[in-house]
Amino acid sequence: MAKPHLLNRRTGTFFMVFLLALFWPLMCAASSEHLSESDLDNADLVEFSSHIMSIDFVKEQLVVAENVVMIVDQLIGSEQFTTQITDSEGEGIGLDSLHMGQKVLVQGFKLDDGRVVAARVQVQQP
Repeated sequence: MAKPHLLNRRTGTFFMVFLLALFWPLMCAASSEHLSESDLDNADLVEFSSHIMSIDFVKEQLVVAENVVMIVDQLIGSEQFTTQITDSEGEGIGLDSLHMGQKVLVQGFKLDDGRVVAARVQVQQP
């Protein structure tokens, strides 16, 4: 039986690395939610209360009242913008403390694309 050529293995490895390098920016852009000052320039202040429909812990997003709500902790322009997540008594909690079906109050900024950048997410009493 003939041995497989080393060239084929190298070619396959090169091809995989090439594809990864080619598509890496697209994969990173899909998960990155970097915001700029211009994103907030035309944003409207919003406040609404409803139940959490879904939670994406990887993207740090909630869906509340059919709005994608972004949980952020990043520098926007020259200011640090951090979403405050609190329990019903105002004590700070983590995103992992929230669950689907829980009623929350969301305060933040609605972007032109419809997403909401949350300034505050507070758990409401049932």
